[in-house]
Amino acid sequence: MRKMPVLYVIFAFVASACGSAPGSGPQGKVLAVVDGEPLTEATLRKEAENLPPYVRPILETADGRAKFLESVITRNLLMREALRRGIDRRPGVADRIGMARKSIVLEALLRDVAEKAPGLSDAALRRTYDANPSLHQVGERVKVSHMLFREKARALEIHRRVKAGEPFESLMKEIAARDGEVAADLGEIERGNFVKEFEAAAFASEPGEVTGPVKTTYGYHVIKVYAKFPAGALSFEEMKPKLLAEQREQAQRDAFEELIAGLKKQATVRVLYKPEGSPISPGAPVPVTAPRTPKAGDPGPPPQGK
Repeated sequence: MRKMPVLYVIFAFVASACGSAPGSGPQGKVLAVVDGEPLTEATLRKEAENLPPYVRPILETADGRAKFLESVITRNLLMREALRRGIDRRPGVADRIGMARKSIVLEALLRDVAEKAPGLSDAALRRTYDANPSLHQVGERVKVSHMLFREKARALEIHRRVKAGEPFESLMKEIAARDGEVAADLGEIERGNFVKEFEAAAFASEPGEVTGPVKTTYGYHVIKVYAKFPAGALSFEEMKPKLLAEQREQAQRDAFEELIAGLKKQATVRVLYKPEGSPISPGAPVPVTAPRTPKAGDPGPPPQGK
Protein backbone atom coordinates (compact mmCIF):
# COMPACT_ATOMS: atom_id res chain seq x y z
CA MET A 1 0.00 0.00 0.00
CA ARG A 2 1.09 3.58 -0.62
CA LYS A 3 0.76 6.53 1.70
CA MET A 4 -2.28 8.59 0.79
CA PRO A 5 -1.64 12.21 -0.16
CA VAL A 6 -3.66 14.81 1.73
CA LEU A 7 -5.82 15.69 -1.26
CA TYR A 8 -6.81 12.05 -1.69
CA VAL A 9 -8.34 12.12 1.78
CA ILE A 10 -10.55 14.93 0.54
CA PHE A 11 -12.82 12.30 -0.99
CA ALA A 12 -13.23 10.27 2.18
CA PHE A 13 -16.08 10.39 4.69
CA VAL A 14 -17.68 7.87 6.97
CA ALA A 15 -21.42 8.30 7.43
CA SER A 16 -21.07 7.78 11.17
CA ALA A 17 -18.34 10.38 11.56
CA CYS A 18 -20.72 13.13 12.62
CA GLY A 19 -24.19 12.58 14.03
CA SER A 20 -27.05 14.72 12.71
CA ALA A 21 -28.01 17.55 15.01
CA PRO A 22 -31.70 17.78 16.01
CA GLY A 23 -33.54 20.11 13.68
CA SER A 24 -30.62 20.33 11.28
CA GLY A 25 -32.75 19.40 8.27
CA PRO A 26 -32.47 16.71 5.58
CA GLN A 27 -28.93 17.78 4.69
CA GLY A 28 -27.74 17.21 8.24
CA LYS A 29 -25.63 19.46 10.39
CA VAL A 30 -23.82 22.37 8.73
CA LEU A 31 -20.13 21.72 9.39
CA ALA A 32 -18.65 24.81 7.71
CA VAL A 33 -19.62 27.79 5.55
CA VAL A 34 -17.30 28.78 2.69
CA ASP A 35 -18.07 32.18 1.12
CA GLY A 36 -21.67 31.81 2.19
CA GLU A 37 -22.04 28.23 0.87
CA PRO A 38 -22.82 25.64 3.59
CA LEU A 39 -20.89 22.39 3.72
CA THR A 40 -23.14 19.79 5.35
CA GLU A 41 -22.89 16.24 6.62
CA ALA A 42 -24.93 15.03 3.63
CA THR A 43 -22.44 16.60 1.22
CA LEU A 44 -19.55 14.83 2.89
CA ARG A 45 -21.37 11.50 3.03
CA LYS A 46 -21.94 11.73 -0.72
CA GLU A 47 -18.19 12.16 -1.25
CA ALA A 48 -17.53 8.81 0.45
CA GLU A 49 -19.79 6.60 -1.64
CA ASN A 50 -17.09 5.41 -4.03
CA LEU A 51 -14.18 5.35 -1.59
CA PRO A 52 -12.05 2.25 -0.96
CA PRO A 53 -12.59 0.93 2.57
CA TYR A 54 -8.94 1.31 3.59
CA VAL A 55 -9.27 5.11 3.56
CA ARG A 56 -12.08 5.23 6.09
CA PRO A 57 -10.23 4.18 9.27
CA ILE A 58 -8.40 7.52 9.08
CA LEU A 59 -11.70 9.21 9.96
CA GLU A 60 -12.49 7.12 13.02
CA THR A 61 -10.87 9.72 15.29
CA ALA A 62 -11.89 13.31 16.02
CA ASP A 63 -8.53 14.53 14.71
CA GLY A 64 -8.95 12.57 11.49
CA ARG A 65 -12.44 13.99 10.94
CA ALA A 66 -11.19 17.54 11.55
CA LYS A 67 -8.38 17.09 9.01
CA PHE A 68 -10.83 15.63 6.53
CA LEU A 69 -13.15 18.62 6.84
CA GLU A 70 -10.18 20.95 6.33
CA SER A 71 -9.22 18.97 3.22
CA VAL A 72 -12.71 19.27 1.76
CA ILE A 73 -12.67 23.03 2.31
CA THR A 74 -9.26 23.22 0.60
CA ARG A 75 -10.53 21.16 -2.35
CA ASN A 76 -13.55 23.44 -2.76
CA LEU A 77 -11.38 26.58 -2.71
CA LEU A 78 -9.04 25.10 -5.33
CA MET A 79 -12.01 24.13 -7.51
CA ARG A 80 -13.41 27.66 -7.36
CA GLU A 81 -10.04 29.07 -8.38
CA ALA A 82 -9.81 26.62 -11.29
CA LEU A 83 -13.25 27.70 -12.52
CA ARG A 84 -12.37 31.38 -12.08
CA ARG A 85 -9.39 30.86 -14.37
CA GLY A 86 -11.56 29.10 -16.94
CA ILE A 87 -9.51 25.91 -16.75
CA ASP A 88 -12.64 23.84 -17.36
CA ARG A 89 -13.05 25.58 -20.75
CA ARG A 90 -9.55 24.84 -22.01
CA PRO A 91 -9.70 22.50 -25.05
CA GLY A 92 -7.83 19.57 -23.51
CA VAL A 93 -9.69 19.81 -20.21
CA ALA A 94 -13.09 20.33 -21.82
CA ASP A 95 -12.57 17.24 -23.98
CA ARG A 96 -11.75 15.13 -20.92
CA ILE A 97 -14.79 16.50 -19.08
CA GLY A 98 -16.92 15.57 -22.08
CA MET A 99 -15.55 12.04 -22.14
CA ALA A 100 -16.07 11.67 -18.39
CA ARG A 101 -19.67 12.84 -18.81
CA LYS A 102 -20.26 10.21 -21.49
CA SER A 103 -18.82 7.50 -19.25
CA ILE A 104 -20.98 8.52 -16.30
CA VAL A 105 -24.19 8.69 -18.35
CA LEU A 106 -23.50 5.37 -20.12
CA GLU A 107 -22.68 3.68 -16.81
CA ALA A 108 -26.02 4.89 -15.44
CA LEU A 109 -27.82 3.58 -18.55
CA LEU A 110 -26.20 0.15 -18.25
CA ARG A 111 -27.03 0.03 -14.55
CA ASP A 112 -30.64 0.89 -15.39
CA VAL A 113 -30.79 -1.94 -17.94
CA ALA A 114 -29.17 -4.37 -15.51
CA GLU A 115 -31.54 -3.54 -12.69
CA LYS A 116 -34.55 -4.11 -14.94
CA ALA A 117 -33.30 -7.44 -16.30
CA PRO A 118 -35.73 -10.25 -15.46
CA GLY A 119 -35.22 -12.13 -12.22
CA LEU A 120 -34.99 -15.90 -11.87
CA SER A 121 -37.21 -18.23 -9.91
CA ASP A 122 -35.93 -20.89 -7.50
CA ALA A 123 -37.35 -23.52 -9.84
CA ALA A 124 -35.21 -22.26 -12.74
CA LEU A 125 -32.12 -22.18 -10.54
CA ARG A 126 -32.87 -25.68 -9.24
CA ARG A 127 -33.05 -27.01 -12.81
CA THR A 128 -29.62 -25.50 -13.53
CA TYR A 129 -28.26 -27.01 -10.32
CA ASP A 130 -29.63 -30.50 -11.06
CA ALA A 131 -28.34 -30.44 -14.63
CA ASN A 132 -24.69 -29.86 -13.62
CA PRO A 133 -23.80 -32.07 -10.62
CA SER A 134 -20.08 -32.09 -11.38
CA LEU A 135 -19.92 -28.30 -10.94
CA HIS A 136 -20.97 -28.57 -7.30
CA GLN A 137 -17.95 -30.58 -6.16
CA VAL A 138 -15.44 -28.68 -4.04
CA GLY A 139 -12.26 -29.59 -2.20
CA GLU A 140 -11.39 -29.04 1.44
CA ARG A 141 -11.85 -25.38 2.44
CA VAL A 142 -11.12 -22.98 5.28
CA LYS A 143 -12.58 -19.57 6.00
CA VAL A 144 -9.65 -17.29 6.75
CA SER A 145 -8.42 -13.72 7.23
CA HIS A 146 -4.83 -12.56 7.32
CA MET A 147 -2.51 -9.63 7.90
CA LEU A 148 0.64 -9.32 5.80
CA PHE A 149 3.86 -7.56 6.80
CA ARG A 150 7.20 -6.86 5.19
CA GLU A 151 9.16 -7.33 8.40
CA LYS A 152 9.10 -10.43 10.61
CA ALA A 153 9.49 -8.32 13.76
CA ARG A 154 6.28 -6.43 12.98
CA ALA A 155 4.40 -9.70 12.35
CA LEU A 156 5.67 -11.06 15.68
CA GLU A 157 4.51 -7.90 17.45
CA ILE A 158 0.97 -8.20 16.05
CA HIS A 159 0.84 -11.92 16.81
CA ARG A 160 1.83 -11.22 20.42
CA ARG A 161 -0.89 -8.57 20.71
CA VAL A 162 -3.50 -11.07 19.48
CA LYS A 163 -2.31 -13.65 21.99
CA ALA A 164 -2.51 -10.99 24.71
CA GLY A 165 -6.22 -10.55 23.99
CA GLU A 166 -6.55 -7.80 21.37
CA PRO A 167 -9.25 -8.66 18.79
CA PHE A 168 -7.81 -9.83 15.48
CA GLU A 169 -10.40 -7.80 13.55
CA SER A 170 -9.52 -4.56 15.38
CA LEU A 171 -5.86 -5.05 14.55
CA MET A 172 -6.80 -5.61 10.90
CA LYS A 173 -8.34 -2.12 10.82
CA GLU A 174 -5.26 -0.65 12.44
CA ILE A 175 -2.70 -2.10 10.08
CA ALA A 176 -4.82 -1.50 6.95
CA ALA A 177 -4.08 2.22 7.26
CA ARG A 178 -0.28 1.73 7.45
CA ASP A 179 2.11 1.88 4.53
CA GLY A 180 3.33 -1.52 3.34
CA GLU A 181 0.87 -3.57 5.41
CA VAL A 182 -2.18 -5.46 4.19
CA ALA A 183 -5.25 -6.83 5.96
CA ALA A 184 -7.84 -8.90 4.11
CA ASP A 185 -10.75 -11.24 4.69
CA LEU A 186 -10.12 -13.98 2.13
CA GLY A 187 -13.41 -15.76 2.76
CA GLU A 188 -13.41 -19.48 1.97
CA ILE A 189 -10.27 -20.72 0.23
CA GLU A 190 -9.92 -24.16 -1.32
CA ARG A 191 -6.82 -26.29 -0.93
CA GLY A 192 -4.54 -26.03 -3.93
CA ASN A 193 -5.30 -22.40 -4.83
CA PHE A 194 -2.85 -20.54 -2.56
CA VAL A 195 0.89 -20.56 -1.91
CA LYS A 196 1.84 -23.78 -0.15
CA GLU A 197 3.26 -22.23 3.05
CA PHE A 198 0.09 -20.19 3.62
CA GLU A 199 -2.15 -23.18 2.90
CA ALA A 200 -0.17 -25.50 5.14
CA ALA A 201 -0.56 -23.14 8.10
CA ALA A 202 -4.22 -22.34 7.43
CA PHE A 203 -5.38 -25.94 6.96
CA ALA A 204 -3.39 -27.11 10.00
CA SER A 205 -5.13 -24.55 12.26
CA GLU A 206 -8.35 -25.07 14.18
CA PRO A 207 -11.33 -22.68 13.97
CA GLY A 208 -10.65 -19.58 16.06
CA GLU A 209 -6.89 -20.15 16.08
CA VAL A 210 -4.41 -17.42 15.09
CA THR A 211 -1.07 -18.53 13.71
CA GLY A 212 2.06 -16.80 12.48
CA PRO A 213 4.31 -15.39 11.35
CA VAL A 214 4.08 -17.54 8.22
CA LYS A 215 6.72 -16.65 5.63
CA THR A 216 5.85 -16.71 1.93
CA THR A 217 7.22 -14.94 -1.13
CA TYR A 218 4.84 -12.05 -0.28
CA GLY A 219 6.16 -11.45 3.25
CA TYR A 220 5.10 -12.51 6.75
CA HIS A 221 1.46 -13.47 7.42
CA VAL A 222 -0.54 -13.61 10.63
CA ILE A 223 -3.52 -15.86 9.90
CA LYS A 224 -6.85 -16.46 11.60
CA VAL A 225 -9.05 -19.44 10.67
CA TYR A 226 -12.78 -19.06 11.33
CA ALA A 227 -14.17 -22.35 10.03
CA LYS A 228 -13.18 -25.55 8.19
CA PHE A 229 -15.22 -27.41 5.58
CA PRO A 230 -14.64 -30.92 4.20
CA ALA A 231 -14.49 -31.77 0.52
CA GLY A 232 -17.77 -32.77 -1.09
CA ALA A 233 -20.77 -31.47 -2.99
CA LEU A 234 -22.28 -28.08 -2.20
CA SER A 235 -26.00 -28.08 -1.51
CA PHE A 236 -28.47 -26.13 -3.62
CA GLU A 237 -28.75 -23.45 -0.92
CA GLU A 238 -24.96 -23.07 -0.83
CA MET A 239 -24.78 -22.83 -4.62
CA LYS A 240 -27.82 -20.61 -5.01
CA PRO A 241 -26.04 -17.21 -4.66
CA LYS A 242 -23.47 -18.19 -7.30
CA LEU A 243 -26.10 -19.63 -9.64
CA LEU A 244 -28.24 -16.54 -9.23
CA ALA A 245 -25.29 -14.25 -9.99
CA GLU A 246 -24.33 -16.26 -13.09
CA GLN A 247 -27.88 -16.50 -14.42
CA ARG A 248 -28.59 -12.84 -13.73
CA GLU A 249 -25.38 -11.89 -15.52
CA GLN A 250 -26.60 -13.81 -18.55
CA ALA A 251 -30.00 -12.12 -18.30
CA GLN A 252 -28.27 -8.74 -18.20
CA ARG A 253 -26.17 -9.59 -21.27
CA ASP A 254 -29.31 -10.63 -23.10
CA ALA A 255 -31.01 -7.37 -22.09
CA PHE A 256 -28.02 -5.32 -23.32
CA GLU A 257 -27.93 -7.16 -26.64
CA GLU A 258 -31.68 -6.71 -27.09
CA LEU A 259 -31.36 -2.98 -26.36
CA ILE A 260 -28.48 -2.52 -28.82
CA ALA A 261 -30.24 -4.53 -31.52
CA GLY A 262 -33.37 -2.41 -31.08
CA LEU A 263 -31.42 0.86 -31.24
CA LYS A 264 -29.64 -0.24 -34.43
CA LYS A 265 -32.95 -1.25 -35.97
CA GLN A 266 -34.49 2.14 -35.25
CA ALA A 267 -31.47 4.16 -36.39
CA THR A 268 -30.06 4.79 -39.85
CA VAL A 269 -26.40 3.80 -39.76
CA ARG A 270 -24.10 3.81 -42.78
CA VAL A 271 -20.45 2.94 -42.12
CA LEU A 272 -18.41 4.66 -44.84
CA TYR A 273 -14.96 3.74 -43.57
CA LYS A 274 -13.35 0.36 -44.13
CA PRO A 275 -10.12 -0.22 -42.11
CA GLU A 276 -7.16 -0.76 -44.41
CA GLY A 277 -3.39 -0.87 -44.05
CA SER A 278 -1.51 -0.19 -40.82
CA PRO A 279 -3.19 0.50 -37.47
CA ILE A 280 -4.21 4.05 -36.64
CA SER A 281 -1.94 5.75 -34.08
CA PRO A 282 -3.56 7.91 -31.39
CA GLY A 283 -3.75 11.50 -32.59
CA ALA A 284 -3.00 10.58 -36.22
CA PRO A 285 -5.47 11.53 -38.97
CA VAL A 286 -7.93 8.78 -39.82
CA PRO A 287 -7.15 7.37 -43.29
CA VAL A 288 -10.04 7.26 -45.72
CA THR A 289 -10.36 5.66 -49.12
CA ALA A 290 -10.28 7.96 -52.11
CA PRO A 291 -13.72 8.84 -53.50
CA ARG A 292 -14.65 7.00 -56.68
CA THR A 293 -16.59 8.31 -59.66
CA PRO A 294 -20.35 7.74 -59.14
CA LYS A 295 -21.93 5.19 -61.46
CA ALA A 296 -25.45 4.78 -62.69
CA GLY A 297 -27.60 3.07 -60.07
CA ASP A 298 -25.48 4.28 -57.12
CA PRO A 299 -27.45 5.52 -54.13
CA GLY A 300 -27.28 9.22 -53.42
CA PRO A 301 -25.07 10.83 -50.79
CA PRO A 302 -25.74 9.89 -47.19
CA PRO A 303 -28.27 12.08 -45.39
CA GLN A 304 -26.69 14.95 -43.45
CA GLY A 305 -26.01 14.20 -39.81
CA LYS A 306 -26.17 10.42 -40.29
